[in-house]
Amino acid sequence: MRKNRNRKFAEFIYNRLEKMSKKPDKILYDSSIREAFLTLDPAGDTQSRQKEYVIRKLSLCGLVVVGGLLLSGLLWIKEGMQTRIVDNFIERNVYGDGEKAVSLIAKDRFGTYEVDLSVEERLYQESELNALLQEFLPLLEAQIVGENVSLDKVAYPLRLVEQIEGYPFAVEWQTDGVYIDGDGMLIQDVLDAPKLVELTAVISCEVFEARHALSCMVYSKAVLPSREEQLAKELREIQDHTRTEKFMTLPSEMNAEQISWSYKKETTGMLLLFATPLLVVVIYFGMDRDLKKQVADRNEQLKLDYPEIVSALALLIGAGMTVPNAWQRVVKDYCAKKQETGKKRYAYEEMLLTIYEMESGVTQTKAYERFGRRCRVQSYNRLATMLSQNVRKGATNLAVLLREEAAYAFEERKHTARRLGEKAGTKLLVPMMMLLGMIMVVIMVPAFQGYF
Repeated sequence: MRKNRNRKFAEFIYNRLEKMSKKPDKILYDSSIREAFLTLDPAGDTQSRQKEYVIRKLSLCGLVVVGGLLLSGLLWIKEGMQTRIVDNFIERNVYGDGEKAVSLIAKDRFGTYEVDLSVEERLYQESELNALLQEFLPLLEAQIVGENVSLDKVAYPLRLVEQIEGYPFAVEWQTDGVYIDGDGMLIQDVLDAPKLVELTAVISCEVFEARHALSCMVYSKAVLPSREEQLAKELREIQDHTRTEKFMTLPSEMNAEQISWSYKKETTGMLLLFATPLLVVVIYFGMDRDLKKQVADRNEQLKLDYPEIVSALALLIGAGMTVPNAWQRVVKDYCAKKQETGKKRYAYEEMLLTIYEMESGVTQTKAYERFGRRCRVQSYNRLATMLSQNVRKGATNLAVLLREEAAYAFEERKHTARRLGEKAGTKLLVPMMMLLGMIMVVIMVPAFQGYF
């Protein structure tokens, strides 16, 4: 049903274009498109086919326009809804999900300001960390034992882990450096007696410990920060003081001025809206390109079939048949083969149309000449000229001329086959280079891994 409505709309557009005082001939009556349809099917209704083709193009382009507008509109609405910040609350990611980068738009009576903010993940509260630490310590003791039975008898290196999956703690180890190093390896090979060594695990969560003192004299800034910098600084301060809270509250005012917040709007919907006309143009002219490619493929097929047709005519005419009978015999063999395989060959279809023209009263000379013009290939024009001259002048050496033409055509066919082979080889060059690159990666990566 939707497809029918789209087609009716395309037909309506076509009819409106036809009724215009200055018709867009390039769209409605493109001569190159008409010639292409006439070449592919000379016996068909070219005008109706061209109209149907234009309506189909308009239908497809209309469908793309409607789809692009709907999708861009939905994205625009979605992106507009995502920009809303309710009660100045920004939800943090849970611990372990990492920080969340957002682009904010602040508005006050002085103007609009853009602030980029990285909202860090939520931290555990101290009570939560203490509870987790009670679970963490037994696991840590079990982890560092390594191959030893227990810490009471250490004869193998210790496994001084720095983190345990599922817990937010980072572990830093402090050793004496005499018997066990920072990696848990045993330093001395032989001891005269067992030694009591103290290991210290510094367990932290989002805390960096360092001892360093500097003395400096601080003065007021010579250049006061802009409102954007003030907002960014205030957001950083708020974030530092609200890491344990689920939501980060944005300031509603600064320097006694009200501020409204929103997320920076994405432009995906707008980009899609602008890309839709480009896609319509590509599809519209792409269909014409496909049609012209069909014509080019048809000409290649005509060139490939030409040697066989000329050779068959030379053989039949040399055996004593008249030109019309030989022509009909070649077409009859093609029709039988077509019925078996279902494959259409343009050259033989043109020959069949020539037979229909002669049966309808067109003279042989004119029918052969029209055959050559319809084929639009130089070699078929030569064949049509030879046959029409034979009818006019009654040449007795037609079979000899056809054999010579067949020999020349087979040579041309060899050149064509060689050219197509070179063209196919060129197309395969890029995949071969990609395959070579993949093979080099497969070979080199294990080699470098083994080396390093």
